[in-house]
Amino acid sequence: MIDFKSSFAFLQKIGKALMLPVSVLPVAGILLGVGAADFTWLPEMLSSVMEQAGGAIFGNLPLIFAIGVALGLTQNDGVASLAAVVGYAVLLGTMGVISGANGVETKAIMGINSIDTGVFGGIAIGGIAGGLFNKFYRIKLPQYLGFFAGKRFVPIVTAFAAIALGAVLSFIWPPIGGAIKSFSHWAASESPGLAFTIYGVVERSLIPFGLHHIWNVPFFFEVGEFVNSAGETVRGEIHRYIAYDPTAGNLAGGYLFKMWGLPAAAIAIWHTAKPENRAKIGGIMMSAALTSFLTGITEPIEFAFLFVAPVLYAIHALLAGAAFYTCIALGIKHGTTFSHGLIDYIVLFNQSSNALWFLVIGPLWAAVYYFVFRTVIVKFNLKTPGREDEVVGHTLEEAHADGAFAFSKQLVIAFGGRQNITSLDACITRLRISVNDVAKVDQAKLKALGAAGCVVVGNGVQAIFGPQSENFKTDMEEYLKNSSADDEVVTPVAATSAEGVPTSPKAHDPSVPEKVKNFILALGEPPISVTLNAVQQHVY
Repeated sequence: MIDFKSSFAFLQKIGKALMLPVSVLPVAGILLGVGAADFTWLPEMLSSVMEQAGGAIFGNLPLIFAIGVALGLTQNDGVASLAAVVGYAVLLGTMGVISGANGVETKAIMGINSIDTGVFGGIAIGGIAGGLFNKFYRIKLPQYLGFFAGKRFVPIVTAFAAIALGAVLSFIWPPIGGAIKSFSHWAASESPGLAFTIYGVVERSLIPFGLHHIWNVPFFFEVGEFVNSAGETVRGEIHRYIAYDPTAGNLAGGYLFKMWGLPAAAIAIWHTAKPENRAKIGGIMMSAALTSFLTGITEPIEFAFLFVAPVLYAIHALLAGAAFYTCIALGIKHGTTFSHGLIDYIVLFNQSSNALWFLVIGPLWAAVYYFVFRTVIVKFNLKTPGREDEVVGHTLEEAHADGAFAFSKQLVIAFGGRQNITSLDACITRLRISVNDVAKVDQAKLKALGAAGCVVVGNGVQAIFGPQSENFKTDMEEYLKNSSADDEVVTPVAATSAEGVPTSPKAHDPSVPEKVKNFILALGEPPISVTLNAVQQHVY
């Protein structure tokens, strides 16, 4: 029987590992987009250099994903990345030989004739390299083979695993690749409206679980094909758009809800907060709205209402799907390299079509979000930020005011202390912490420290802190290295209410001691006389 929690935790690890290779896309997109735009103010030589530099990154995405996934699964150990490179080269060579013998068409990839598995092949070999590293990095061999023990063994075993994977893929990839090609043609050319509406709804629905990175892969890197001016075949919405494919640009809908819709939702949350909380919530929400507008990073807003008002999140997911459909129906074409913020909008504007329509449709989309969110919040009295019965005190300010490493210390304590933490990691917007005992994690304290929300599955805890999550992870690592546990006072979570405020002691019932005394006497005369004072001492 499939263990859901284990499978979910594994998928979360893969999703987290994908963030490292994805993080190179913005620079690749800027280089290729600006270089290919033929700006008159940019020297021709510099334009060519930028275009070739960006194209080199996109042209080697499978290798980049192999390295990035391996690093992401092994706490950034360089040996895993070497194993991934070795494994990917061996994989290509193996598939080339076997596929060629079977009459399957091959192409030159990194100078090796092989079948093209795209980024999926890189992700697969990166996952294998990372898994083998975690299993064998401390392996011991007989003394005469001692040189190959430990981490040196990992690239070797990865090479043999790559041969096995290559042999399997040589037979199963042609039909899989054919299915992917059919799907990509349907999504890019036949029914892009339906395909990207589904994409938008599912992608937003996976955000709370941190699995949206996996869902993005086929759409970003595989959907559609285009032969550029150099005769090279490029695939995926991102690369095709930058290469001026007229059928690309189906990701334009993201700009509607990230630059316009969600910032308006944040304003609605601010306006519906209680008067005494409105100033504080306004600062938080406007900061989150500005982040979403400029960079397209939306989790600080989404997690503000996800847990307290899931109905709003469901509406938001549907509106996200509708945004993609609206843009495709109106012929608006635009792309992204990161996350549909103003920066992407400006940098990639030159390849767009009808993108100025966003200046008309955007405010309308914002009005829809504002009206829906404000109406639903007020009508159903949803406890969005600022409308709670009690607002957590000044934990955040106190944490920052307590000297060096103070905030990191409070984070460690909130996760149950250093003895409870088994691994630290982070992606763009969330801390991803594995713990021994989830019950020791103080979610109320994490929210008081600035987390927009927490997701717990198995022994994994995700705390959404926004773009500063990576820095928080690094600071926590430094704190754990340079301090001891002596001054970490971890308060049992059971002693804290859901809002993070210590619970009041229960009122004493004066009749309880007498009832206990009568119960004991009813059982028979005790060997030592029971007095009311003795009973009171033990009861209270």
